[in-house]
Formats: sequence, structure tokens, C-alpha cells
Amino acid sequence: MKERFTVSMDDDLATWLDKLCDEKIFSSRSHGIEFCVKQIKKMDVEKVVLLHWGKEEVEPIFLSKNNAKILTRISEKLDLSPEDTLSILLYKGLEEVSKNAQKLEKGEGNKKENSRKVFFE
Repeated sequence: MKERFTVSMDDDLATWLDKLCDEKIFSSRSHGIEFCVKQIKKMDVEKVVLLHWGKEEVEPIFLSKNNAKILTRISEKLDLSPEDTLSILLYKGLEEVSKNAQKLEKGEGNKKENSRKVFFE
């Protein structure tokens, strides 16, 4: 049995969803929304953290059970919210990638080795 409920969304998203329905990708708005929710459920998401990059910019980060446990542990040690902890971890990771990319651009060291470091160290 399916439960009926009301969904509100921005006009541009509704227009996009209608376009997918017109293209016969989804048979209806309900089908499109149900499909998207099922896909997220299949990801075995334990926790969703919303990162606020700006006034209107919010990005969801879907965490597995294992990653949620790790984030909780780190958050507790730092005495920060999971959102703030994840923001810091991302910032530090991006900072390190940027440093490694700059080294690669300057031609320092072995090019193949440095290209791995950009993403994996």
C-alpha cells in the first residue's frame, strides 16, 4: 500500500521533474520522487550532514554507518557538531590536495608519483 502525502518544491525543480516525465523517464511526479528516495535508501545511509557553503548553497553528505561512527567519534573529541567537524575535515583535505597540486604544477618530484599524492595523501 502507498501512502499519499503532499510535497512542495521550488518551481525550477518541479519544471525539471515535469520535463523528465514528458520524456517518459518517469511516469509521474510521484514516480520520480519515489525513485530518487529509493536510490538514497539503497545507499544504506545512516546519517545525512548538510554543509552550508553559502547563503543558498547547501550540499548533503550521505554517510554510511561506519563513516557516521568515525565522524561522531571525531566530533566528540573536538567537541564540535558533526557538520562543523565534516566542514573542517573537508577543508583540510581540500587544502592538502591544493598543496599537492601546486607541487605538481611546479614540476617538483616525479610527475606520476605527485599526481597520486594530489588525491591520495
